[in-house]
Amino acid sequence: MQLRDYQNQQVDDLRGGFRLGKTRQLLVSPTGSGKTMVFSFMTSEASKKGLRVMILAHRAEILDQIDLSLKRFGIVPGHIRSGLPMDRSAKVFVASVQTLVKRFDVVPVPDLIIVDEAHHSAASQFVKVFAQYPKAKFVGVTATPERLDGKGLGEFYGNMVLGPEVQWLIDRGFLKRPIYYGPTQAVDLSLLKKVAGDFAKDDLAEAMNKNSITGDAVNHYRKFGQNMPAVVFCVNLKHAADVAAQFCGAGIRAEIIDGSMTSDGRRARKDRLESGATQIMVSCELVSEGFDLPAVGVAILLRPTASLALHLQQIGRSLRPCPGQTCAVILDHAGNLLRHGPAEEKREWSLEGQSKKKRKPEQVLDTRQCDKCFAIYQGTMCPQCGATRESKARELEVKEGELQQMRVDEIQARRDARREEGACSSYQDFIALGKRRGYKPGWAYNRWKTSRHYTPFVNKEASLV
Repeated sequence: MQLRDYQNQQVDDLRGGFRLGKTRQLLVSPTGSGKTMVFSFMTSEASKKGLRVMILAHRAEILDQIDLSLKRFGIVPGHIRSGLPMDRSAKVFVASVQTLVKRFDVVPVPDLIIVDEAHHSAASQFVKVFAQYPKAKFVGVTATPERLDGKGLGEFYGNMVLGPEVQWLIDRGFLKRPIYYGPTQAVDLSLLKKVAGDFAKDDLAEAMNKNSITGDAVNHYRKFGQNMPAVVFCVNLKHAADVAAQFCGAGIRAEIIDGSMTSDGRRARKDRLESGATQIMVSCELVSEGFDLPAVGVAILLRPTASLALHLQQIGRSLRPCPGQTCAVILDHAGNLLRHGPAEEKREWSLEGQSKKKRKPEQVLDTRQCDKCFAIYQGTMCPQCGATRESKARELEVKEGELQQMRVDEIQARRDARREEGACSSYQDFIALGKRRGYKPGWAYNRWKTSRHYTPFVNKEASLV
C-alpha cells in the first residue's frame, strides 16, 4: 500500500513531533483524505519495531473498517471487543473503548495508542484510557478537532499536525466536488434553547418535523439528486421514521439506520444502499462520522445544528471519491450552510477550539453514554434507541420554498450579511446597518422585531422619530 505525498508528510510530521518529546499528538485532516491509511501505515511500521499498538474507536462499524485497512498492510490484529476472544500475544489490537475500560487488568500495556474520531476524546471512557496509560504515546485522528460544543482538545493533546485543505483535495480529485442547494434564509430557530452548545433535540424535532420540510426533501431529491444513493440526517428517531415514510410513500426506497440495531443489521442496510437495493438511508447522527460510504452522492440535511463539527462531519459523508461520481449534491433544508459555511471554507483549527464568546446562560444537563448503542447525549433518555423526553417546544413557522443552487462565494456573502445582522443588539444598530445597505426605513424595524434582542417600545411613535 502506497501513501500519497501529503500522507507521507503527515507521517513525517508526527514522527518529528515524537522526536521533540510531543507524546500526545492530534492529526487533523478532512473526511475522506485517508486518515485510516495513515495510521495503518504507522501501525505497520511500529509493529515491525516490536512496539505494541492499540487502535481505539467507539463504534463497531469503525472498528470493522480499521480491521480491513490493517489487513491491506498485512496485519492481522487482535481484538478487544465484546464477544470476541482476545489474543494477548498480538502486537496490534483493534479495541472498542467501551470494552477496553472493562479489561484494563488483563490487556497488555501498549506503547502507541491511536484514537480514531478523536473529537470524542473528552468522553468518559477515553479519559480513563489517557489516565490508565500515562507513559504511552498517543495519536488522535479527526477531521474536526473540537468537541460538538466548540471546546478544544488541548487538555488531551499537545501538538497538532494539519493535513491538506478540502479545496486542495477537491482540485486534485481526492474528494468529490460538492454542489450546494439551500434556502435563501435559514429556518428561524432563535426561540430554541441550547444544550451543551447545540440545539435541544426535543425542541428541534418539533421545529423540523413538519410536512413542508419532509415533503420538500422528497421533491428536491427527485429534482436534484440524480438518483444517486443518499443519506438523510434527522433530529431523532421519530423524525427519521416520518422522513423514511415520506420517501417510501413517494416510491423511493428508504430505510432507517439507528443505534438500537445489531452491527450485522446496520451492515446489511449499508450493503443494500451500496448495491442500489435501497436509495435512501435515513439516520439520526449514526452515520455522521466513521461510516465509510463512498457510494453516497447526496447528503440531505434536515437536522439543524449549532455545532460546526457535526455540520462538517455530515457534509463529509458524501464527499468520498467513488467510481462514476465526480460531484456530490448537498441539499440543505436546515440552513446549516448559512450557519457554518461550505466544506471548502478555510478554517483556522486550534487545540483551544472556538474563541469564547459571551453567551446567554444555557441549560446544562449531565452528559451520558448509552450502554446499549454508545450514543453520547444529554437528558434522561437516549435519542438513538429509546424514547425522548416530553417536549415543551413552541411551534415555529416553517415556510415552504424552493432550494436554490448556491455557489461558495454566495454562501460566504450571505454568511457575512448574517454576521452583520447578528452583531446588531439594538434598534439603532439595525437602523445604521439599513442605511449602509441602502434599505428602506421599514427594514430596520421589521428586522429588530424578529431579533432575539427585541423589547417592545413603550411609545413606539415617539421612539421612531
